Amino acid sequence: MFDNSFDKLEAYLNTNITNKKYDIIIVGGGSSGLMLAHLLNNKNLSILLLESTKRIATKLLMTGNGRCNVISSYKEKELEEKIYNGRFLRGAFLKYDLKKFFENNNLALKEENMRLYPKSEKSIDVVNMFNIENIVLKKNSKVTDLIFDKLKLIGVVCGENKYYGEKIVLCTGGKSFPKSGSDGSMHNILKKHNISITKTYPSEVPLVFPDFSSLSGVSIQNVKIFNKNHYSIGDILFTHKGISGPCAIGIGEFVARENNTEFFIDFLPDITEEKLFLNLFNNHKYLQNSFPKSFYKFIMEDFPKNNPSKKNIRKFISEKIKRYSLKNVKTLPIEKAFVTAGGVNLKEINNTTLSHKKIKNLYFAGELLDLHGEIGGFNLTIAWISAMIIADNII
Repeated sequence: MFDNSFDKLEAYLNTNITNKKYDIIIVGGGSSGLMLAHLLNNKNLSILLLESTKRIATKLLMTGNGRCNVISSYKEKELEEKIYNGRFLRGAFLKYDLKKFFENNNLALKEENMRLYPKSEKSIDVVNMFNIENIVLKKNSKVTDLIFDKLKLIGVVCGENKYYGEKIVLCTGGKSFPKSGSDGSMHNILKKHNISITKTYPSEVPLVFPDFSSLSGVSIQNVKIFNKNHYSIGDILFTHKGISGPCAIGIGEFVARENNTEFFIDFLPDITEEKLFLNLFNNHKYLQNSFPKSFYKFIMEDFPKNNPSKKNIRKFISEKIKRYSLKNVKTLPIEKAFVTAGGVNLKEINNTTLSHKKIKNLYFAGELLDLHGEIGGFNLTIAWISAMIIADNII
């Protein structure tokens, strides 16, 4: 029939898969898509999982520098505070116990600074925990449009192929790390079909600031970056473009969102200005043991010379140690951020099902929604919980 041609056989099989109507089509094989597929795996449903790249869970494998900060150990009220628009998921925070879920699925966890990691500290173990053996998985299958029959959503377009399903779940992420598949193209598709997308901007993103470029590779522990509304405390790493590390990445979204306000660094947040003044006035080399040698040399270039007055020492402490101005600081572009802030407008989404209020067989999960959290497992929490909500309501 096929003249022993493998290519023709593959084309025939793809045609038959394409013409089949599925109970559910999941678009996106990232964290939320993988969780949803796992939860529906044994529900006796025909489910198609479409992943736009050559492998699933690309960003999940990268999280926590490959260690995978699975979830935060904060409680429900704190989750609501640390997640932008967290109130939208208030009921779900109370309903779902993520720690118990992972442990029941034989993923042993360890806690570190209010963050839970797999005991193995390997993100691949999180990915391997998910069971999707009954799901039809098609990789390198990028959705380029939605298919409507009059006003009813009936399927998706993948290049030259069309796939049909009773219900469609979009788990395509935002605009960050486009090589992972979350390239923002779904935002454009949704806008085309009159689904509202809020303003997007980078979150969990390093800072661009030229002052420290000569210190690239140098790290400092326990600093504070702040403006009048927000602050982040943690370690920083100077780069050739600016500042990275948990502290900088944690404040990044506010730099992107509030670029009209001035940000500052406090290099020694655990000591008051007055105590620092007394120590530095009595010993001009007091800071020598507080910082790496290269940063100490850099910062002391601004220390007043030749028997400095109290006033000049206080000015140095204020402007160079406790309130170093990050005037005109920027962030790397959204494509270089780890998380996209902004997404599908929550006013159009039913928060008990995560389905669209008008297109009732269309569901949204994870970073595609206008939900994002601070650094520390909160964005994965959004991915897991949104998938759980859908799994409980889509059948």
